[in-house]
Amino acid sequence: MRPGWMSDEWLAGFPEATFYHTRAWAAIVGEAFPGLRDESRAVSGSSVLPLFGRRRAMGLVTTRQSSFPFLYGGPVPRFAGGGDLLPVALRELRREGDAFELIANPFAPQECEAPSGIEVQQDWTHILRLPTEFHGYWDGVLETAQRNDVRRITKKGLTIRTGGSDEEILEIYRLYLASFERWGGRPAFVYPQALYTAMLRLGKDAVRLYVAEHEGRIAGGAFVVRWNRHVHYHAGYFDHEARSLRPNVLIQVRIVEDAIRDGYVDYDLLPSGGNAGVERFKESFGGVRTPIRRYRWLSPAHRLARGLLRERERVDPPALDAG
Repeated sequence: MRPGWMSDEWLAGFPEATFYHTRAWAAIVGEAFPGLRDESRAVSGSSVLPLFGRRRAMGLVTTRQSSFPFLYGGPVPRFAGGGDLLPVALRELRREGDAFELIANPFAPQECEAPSGIEVQQDWTHILRLPTEFHGYWDGVLETAQRNDVRRITKKGLTIRTGGSDEEILEIYRLYLASFERWGGRPAFVYPQALYTAMLRLGKDAVRLYVAEHEGRIAGGAFVVRWNRHVHYHAGYFDHEARSLRPNVLIQVRIVEDAIRDGYVDYDLLPSGGNAGVERFKESFGGVRTPIRRYRWLSPAHRLARGLLRERERVDPPALDAG
């Protein structure tokens, strides 16, 4: 085994590698989701594939995902030994027989033919290629109305700073929980507070928390990942009562300004779950709609377990909360 194999320092030698491929991210996931197993591995002896597994149905069903939760995966380097290692990884996972989902990497965008039986879904992210100077973004990407909006918000006393204390993380996490009612109810998957706490503690210099503040009160915040010249807008949550201040607007401009100053080459705003309004917002700040693919396969055991669960709910539907 070569020195440094699979280390984050080794991965950083490949421009398509993201923080979500790293050992640091694996440690964050392991702390925030203790039910997951880190099953990251080598592909063809020359590429790293991030992978996390979980067992359900009393251990009868195993599902693997690269990279959890719902973030980029795929082998790094993507191309080695004269070939594309993504289809190799897909065939290996398919052969092992467990259900899996692999979200491809937009920084290694060449698509591949999926092996037989694997479902392919089209998804999108938004990526802004950063200019070398901030004025190139301010004058060349933002429209006049947006620049005036930034000036107006700043005059109202809204400020942006970096934070990261447990109290700040908790306050912004509360804004996330409060948003469920506006989104139409509690979603099926809720990110735990432990994820954001682990990101700031274990991610070290690769993770920043940008805090929007007005008159001593937190109006929102964004968790941002910066690694290997890529910046990712991981998550942002804002106070609905402060929406007239538009804190996310000022945060976006500050993220871009810092990224350009520090020599990063692109800003990835991550997939939007098909929300057209969110996509328009990202495009207004220069994000270019960029395709990514999800490769998904359900094992026979997984299909059987899903069918049994549906049948049980049909015969004995879950009780509704009283009132």
